[in-house]
Order: sequence, then C-alpha cells, then structure tokens
Amino acid sequence: MNEKDIIRKYFTKQLNDQSVIEGIGDDAAIVKASSGHELVITTDMMVEGRHFTRYAPAFGVGYKLMASNLSDLAAMGASPRWATLNITLSTLNQSWLEEFSNGLLTCAKKHNVTLIGGDTTRGNQLNVAIQLIGEVPKGKAMLRSGAKADDRVFVSGAIGNAAAALDFLRNHDFSYNELTEKQFSALYMPPSRVELGMELREIANACIDISDGLLNELEIICDASKAGALLQLDCVPHSQNVNIMSAITGGEDYELLFTVPEDSVNHIDLLSAKYYCELSEIGRITNTMQVELYQGNQIMPHPKSSGYDHFNKIVDE
Repeated sequence: MNEKDIIRKYFTKQLNDQSVIEGIGDDAAIVKASSGHELVITTDMMVEGRHFTRYAPAFGVGYKLMASNLSDLAAMGASPRWATLNITLSTLNQSWLEEFSNGLLTCAKKHNVTLIGGDTTRGNQLNVAIQLIGEVPKGKAMLRSGAKADDRVFVSGAIGNAAAALDFLRNHDFSYNELTEKQFSALYMPPSRVELGMELREIANACIDISDGLLNELEIICDASKAGALLQLDCVPHSQNVNIMSAITGGEDYELLFTVPEDSVNHIDLLSAKYYCELSEIGRITNTMQVELYQGNQIMPHPKSSGYDHFNKIVDE
C-alpha cells in the first residue's frame, strides 16, 4: 500500500463542504473563507512515547488529536472549519490506521470539520499532527491578555478525571483494556467546548484551554494580562479520585478557563443550562501580579510544578 492508497482508503470519508474549492488530491487545498471573518489557525502534535504508548487505543489517539485542536479554537471563540493531517508511520499497520482515522473523523464530523489535505510518510517513530483552521468575526477573538482586575474566574466542566485515568494506566502497566468507560472518555474523548466558546466571546475578557493544567494556564493568563489572581481551591470542581493539587496541575483537561467582568456574571447560568455544562466560579483577577491559592481563608503553598511540560514528562513505560 502506497501513500496515495493510504490517503484514499482512510482519510477521504468527508463531509460535503461547499467552502472547499479544492481538497485532498491536489498540491494544495483551496477554501473559501466567510465574509467579515478572520482565520484562526492552531496545530498540535502527538508523539508515540511522549503523548501515548504503542498500546494506546488508535481510535482514542485519533479522536483526541482532533479534540485537542478544537479546544484551542474554542478558547479563541472560533468556529472550526478545515483541517490538515500529517502522519509519520514507522510501520504500515492497516488496522491501526482504520481505527485512528475513525476516531479522527468521528470527532471532526461532530464539529463540521473537513479534512482538506496533509502529508503521510515513513519514519523511525509514529507521529501524528493536525493543523486546524477556524473562523471568527473580525476583532472578536478571545485572547489570553484581556483579563482585568476584579474579573471573575470561571472553569467549564470538572477537572482531574483524565489525570486520574493516566495515573491508573501508569500504575497498571499501561493496561488500556482495564480503563472504565468514564476513564477512557476523560482521557481519549474529551469534550470540545466549541459552541460555548463562540458565546463566551461576547462576555469574556480572557480565555484559555487548560490542557496543560488549570494552575499553569491561569498563570499564563495573568502573565499575558499583567495581572494576578486569587484561586479558591474549595470551588474548583474536580474528580474525587484525585486530590485538588493534582487536579489543578495534572493537565489533559480540555476545558475552558475564562474571566468575566462582574456585570456579565449573570449570563453564566444561562450558558451553563444551554450547553448542559457546569460553569464554576473559582476565583477572581487581582492587580497583585501573582497567583495566590486559598483553601477557605488559609493561603496555600504552590505545588512544585504548576502543569504539564512537553519536554520533561514522558508518558511511555
């Protein structure tokens, strides 16, 4: 099976997207952007031995690859449109490719994303990478740098479930077949808060996804906004299978962390009900230029690490 056969068999099961003038099969894709919009572009790579092991479920690897990029677009308030895919294969495993493409395209279909191109090659290690392109009305994209003093800090969903699932795998010799349905979903089929993000751009001052850890991402917002924050640990919704410090630093939660001015807080309950998604107030932005952690009235020390580091932490056995 050559490169053309791989692309034709596994990656051409597409939506009928009228915005795609020329898609897979030519030297480059041609798409028609919506009038009055700006393009938002993100990319993510997953490397065997760092982000997943050779025994990881291929469907989950494909789904998560797409979902992680969707989360970046959600944090900007963008509507996802098109994707390109790059794969480096160490061996030609057709059953793996079938499951991987099913996971990738299942997630893509949920959010009307069309795969329009990419590249496939052979190499020494399995690497998969997606570039995702979305659109946002001109001047409406949410940034990390917009938080203001006295903004309320919110997070979507509950955090810590994926980190708990990863800890389970590490302690059970990466026996993926022993994951419960809830653990598998948390780690490999995370939610993509795309619709929520598009509505938040009307009320939020700053937004970021928390894939590398809630505390780490809050520090990034504060650094970009030249502000500080008070994080109330008692208010952070988290898995009961992991302690709060592990929950706020574990990462792998593709939820949104955002700041809202006080006069817009009343909109949050409406959004929570509309999208069946818990939106929890967990703190506020300050002008102290540092992030302070509180449990009740007691200030808490910072953990040694505030989040995931792609260079210093390896997933493999």
